[in-house]
Amino acid sequence: MGASEMMETILVQGRISKAELSRHSGVSRALIDAYLKGTTQPSLAQVERLARSAGLEIEIVLRPRPQPVPAAFIDVLELGELFPARDRPPLVDLSPVWKAARGA
Repeated sequence: MGASEMMETILVQGRISKAELSRHSGVSRALIDAYLKGTTQPSLAQVERLARSAGLEIEIVLRPRPQPVPAAFIDVLELGELFPARDRPPLVDLSPVWKAARGA
């Protein structure tokens, strides 16, 4: 989520106008407009200040970035697609054997 989206979320979820947010936070209306347009990026401290002024709190979640699938793996999968599929008989149902082994 970018800064302009965060600002929009603060206004919508806080149910507050830009003028009220400016008054409660001490941040100028012009700067709030610049954040909304994306021409200026607020610091994290500034976003927290604005959110608190709107009666909201910020929660930051850090998680590992998904790793891209290596090209070599994709190549192997695509190579496998070139070979014709063979019909195979269904696997044997071992449920009765496992039940007997468990004593059920």
